[in-house]
Amino acid sequence: MIPVNRPRIEPEDISAVSKALEDGWVSGEGPIVERLESSIADTIGADHCVAVSSGTSALDVVMSALEVCKDDEVIAPATTIISTVSEAAKRGAQIKVVDVDPDTWCMSLPQTLQEMNSRTKVIVPVHLFGLAVDLDPIIHKAEECDIFVLEDAAEALGLDYKGAPCGSLGNAGIFSFYANKIVTGGEGGAIVTNSRDWASRFRSFRNLCFDPNERFVHHELGTNARMGSMTAALVNSQLQRLHTLVDKKRAIGNRYLEGLSGHPWLQLPLRETSTSQNVFWVFGFKLHSDSPSNAPTLAAELRKHGVDTRRFFFPLHLQPALIELGAVDDRPRPVSEDLWQNGLYLPSGLGNTWKEIDQSIEALWKVAR
Repeated sequence: MIPVNRPRIEPEDISAVSKALEDGWVSGEGPIVERLESSIADTIGADHCVAVSSGTSALDVVMSALEVCKDDEVIAPATTIISTVSEAAKRGAQIKVVDVDPDTWCMSLPQTLQEMNSRTKVIVPVHLFGLAVDLDPIIHKAEECDIFVLEDAAEALGLDYKGAPCGSLGNAGIFSFYANKIVTGGEGGAIVTNSRDWASRFRSFRNLCFDPNERFVHHELGTNARMGSMTAALVNSQLQRLHTLVDKKRAIGNRYLEGLSGHPWLQLPLRETSTSQNVFWVFGFKLHSDSPSNAPTLAAELRKHGVDTRRFFFPLHLQPALIELGAVDDRPRPVSEDLWQNGLYLPSGLGNTWKEIDQSIEALWKVAR
C-alpha cells in the first residue's frame, strides 16, 4: 500500500538528534530550543517565536493567553481540523463557522467579513492545503473592530501571501511540525508574533504560568506545552532545507496536475491565486457532482489498487462535540459539506517516490476506465 505520507529524514537530521542526546539536551528548555526559536523567527520574519509541543497546543496556548471566554465569538472556517477551535469551545466561546471558497477551499472572504463585528474576539484564518487566505481585507476590518487575528499556518510553512510569509501577518501565527508537515519533528509546533508582551504571555502559558519571581507559585493556570530538545533538533535541521522541501512539494503537485489533467471526475487544486503560489501541503481533489463515486467509495476502489488516501476535514458545524457544547449553529455550509463528501487527498509526502506518485495517477485513471 502506498502511504498518504512518507516523511523524508536525511542523515543530517539523524545526526542533529543524536548530538542532542550525546550532549544531554532532552527536555523542553536549553540552547537547542532557543536556537530553533531564533531560526523560525528569522525564517518567518517575526520578532518572537515560542516553540511548543504541537500545532494543537500552539492554538490552545494562544486561546488561553487571550482569556477567551463564554461571552466571546471566534470565527473559523468550516473546513479545518477541530484543533483550530477546540480550546475556544472548551472555554465557552461561540464559534462562528464560515463556509469555504469553492475554488481555493480556504475560508470564504465575503462570509468572513460579514461575521466580523464588535463581539468577535478572535478570527482564525486557516491557510488550507497549500494556499493562503486572502488576508488584507480581514486584517483591515480586524483593526477596525479590535479583533485578534490568529493565523493557523499549521500547513503553510514556506507559503507566502503577496510575498510575505504566512503566519507573520496577523497578531500571531501558529505552525505544526507533525509527521505529515513540510518540515517535521514528528510532533511539535510554534507560535510567532511581533509583540513582546504577547510572546512573554505565550511563554508563560506554555510552561504552567510559573511566577517569574517565585517558582512553584502560580497566579494563572497554564499548561505544559514545551517542545523537547530532540524534537527541536530535528525541526531545526529540516528547517535549513525549507526552500528545497517546498520546491519538492510543488514538483509533486505539478506532477499530479499534469498527470490528472482532463480526468472526467476531478476538480483539481489551483496552482496559484492572485495572492499565493500553492505549496501543495497535500495534493487534494474534489469529485464533480456527476461523478459515479463519492469520497468513501473512491477511496475503497483506490485501496484495491494499492493507493491509500485521506478524506478532507469533517465540517466544524457538524462536529458532535461542538454541537453538544452549543458552540455552533446548524446552518448549512454547502461547500464544506461537499468537500467532506467528495474530497480526497493522495500520497504526497516528501518521502513518497516518483514511482508511487505515478502509480497513484494511473490508479485514478484505471478506476475511471
